[in-house]
Amino acid sequence: MPSSSTVVRLSSTAGHIDVTLDPSSTAGQDLLSMLPISLTFEDFAGREKIAYPPRTIDVTGEPASSAGAGDLAIYVPWGNLALFYEGERGTPTGDLVRLGHFDATERQLAVLEAGPVTVDVVE
Repeated sequence: MPSSSTVVRLSSTAGHIDVTLDPSSTAGQDLLSMLPISLTFEDFAGREKIAYPPRTIDVTGEPASSAGAGDLAIYVPWGNLALFYEGERGTPTGDLVRLGHFDATERQLAVLEAGPVTVDVVE
């Protein structure tokens, strides 16, 4: 497992968001093994942008987690990726696996809904 963080870029025709993955996350490493991928994002519950990867991300051995504004996580029951832009971290739950963090506003995240989003590692 790498000791330094990996940055992935989510790019649409309208802009991009960079996400720094937690280097200790094996689920994050599984996500990296899929890249590059194309995803379709939508808003969910006025607090997150979600998309479904092409296959289930392996979360075996990942600790219970929580997510708040600025976190990228997997919602395990549905298998979707979630970019949280609202809310505070709550009590850890087995339903969430935090993968990393980003610095973007809700307005900046809206570009992800402008069409297909390519996810790839920043070189």
